[in-house]
Amino acid sequence: MKKSLVSALILSGLAGAASAQVSLYGLLDASLGKSILDDANKKSADLHSGGDDGSGQGNSTTRIGVKGSTDVGSGVKANFKFETAGITSKGSVGGAGDAFFNRQAWMGFSSGLGEIRLGRQDSVPFQTMIAYDFNGASNGVSALGYANVGPWARDRQSRSIQYIAPTMGGLSVQLGAVPKGNVAGDKATMSAGATYALGAFSASAAFEGKRTTTGHSFWSLAASYDMGIVKFMAAAADGGPNATGVSFGAVAPFAGASVGFLYGRNNDTKGSGLEVFANKEVLKNTYAYAEIGRANSKAMTALGAPAGSAMGYALGVIYTF
Repeated sequence: MKKSLVSALILSGLAGAASAQVSLYGLLDASLGKSILDDANKKSADLHSGGDDGSGQGNSTTRIGVKGSTDVGSGVKANFKFETAGITSKGSVGGAGDAFFNRQAWMGFSSGLGEIRLGRQDSVPFQTMIAYDFNGASNGVSALGYANVGPWARDRQSRSIQYIAPTMGGLSVQLGAVPKGNVAGDKATMSAGATYALGAFSASAAFEGKRTTTGHSFWSLAASYDMGIVKFMAAAADGGPNATGVSFGAVAPFAGASVGFLYGRNNDTKGSGLEVFANKEVLKNTYAYAEIGRANSKAMTALGAPAGSAMGYALGVIYTF
């Protein structure tokens, strides 16, 4: 009797899994090089996984995840996504104290009225603005990150509830809220992002309130225009003292590759960063990339790094599945 019941439950679970659209996915980044911070600390170039040094090496963070979507009736789908922290060259996942699913751990529902998600996920400003960073906010040489002026510069939040509205007339809107009490000193935080796209032109705005009583609110604006032969972007961000400035960049197709640059300048610290990059799909789902970046001495000092300008680079391969 008990065996029959267990067998029935197992078969029922397998049937449910079969009806759901569940998939394993991942990104693997392997590179040779060193980050700008490594150079400031006089470290030599080395072989790296994108999860090394707190996901501070190479271009992208090495990780794996599982996601799924199931039709639960009445035009509604149940969705989920769990994604690991960065996987290091040693095979460990994240650093000390990191949760295993440190990057994404949310569930939600979607329909023709939009999508609601609850759990750990990227901030609304990050999701709204990351497309304007043509090199994907490089782990090791991000000009906008080292200058501390990224229009996406708000990290992930736990216990976040977000609403993503359907795109209408080229306008997409996303809202977010995090209740007070995630960690000591946290405030209830509201955020919003909007993007308007019309042909080759797009413009976005994002806002996030204070996360802590001693913190600062954040806003950013960005726009891009694609001329076909080259795509330009410009952005401004204000995250409080020492986190206010502008950025701009361009990317263009060249011999089957994408080649571009990004520059950021901090209005408060006078710190600046510059990166130049190239990437190309060389095999199915396999991309080769090269990037080099430099941050001036004021940018490094503002980040608490050893004084003096620093330069980093990476030659790598990214495989996605």
